[in-house]
Amino acid sequence: MDTRYSPPVSAAEMREIYRRYAAGRPDLRGILLPDLLPHDACGAHQVPGRIRVLFIAESPPWAAGRREIAGPSDCSSADYPYFYNGRYDAGRRRAGAPLSGGLAENLFSLLGLDGGTRRENLELFTGKNCFLVDTVRCVFRKNRKAAIPGDLIRMSAREILAPEFKDLAPEYVVALGNTALTGLREIEPYASALAGAGTITAISADRRDDLFREHRLLCVPYPGGRNRRYLDVIESEFAAVRDLLP
Repeated sequence: MDTRYSPPVSAAEMREIYRRYAAGRPDLRGILLPDLLPHDACGAHQVPGRIRVLFIAESPPWAAGRREIAGPSDCSSADYPYFYNGRYDAGRRRAGAPLSGGLAENLFSLLGLDGGTRRENLELFTGKNCFLVDTVRCVFRKNRKAAIPGDLIRMSAREILAPEFKDLAPEYVVALGNTALTGLREIEPYASALAGAGTITAISADRRDDLFREHRLLCVPYPGGRNRRYLDVIESEFAAVRDLLP
């Protein structure tokens, strides 16, 4: 059963958090958009009554098709591939070869979800008691600056992700990529567990097993085309995730 979720940090509070950060980073003017929160614009507040698996991703997409998004109305356009944009048609954009789609298409495929549209797959996703959040919630235009600053990731994790994580109380957590890993290093018990872990692709198989067994944490290379060389690891970790789901 899905429930309407009110995050412990409201959208208005998130905007203020990002505005304060942006005020000290004039070099990110036009790159960081503190007022643009796609999860709020898309109404991504329906969560399972019980969260079996919480996926943590990086940040919302910065583009719809070939154009940069600039306002809330862009977030619900049919060509904006944000995970919770139910208007984006997964049927027309179904992933072909492994990791050849966007985050949502690749994630749905790895989980074995076969809905005909994005909306149907989102219903299947939440029906399996899954939820996804981004580490950085506002739009960051990576076409203008490829790397999200580490202090922005850490601040987002401490001030937004940590209280939300406590509120959601997931049974298992899946970190999708290095940004998620950096964010989790700000949240206990993961901060201690991940000490010295390095990048997500450098974590050994034995340590992955320990993190899963002791902390119910799976660390997965970001499931995108640039990481096809890690496909075996990604598929293995998602096989473990599928075993957790109803």
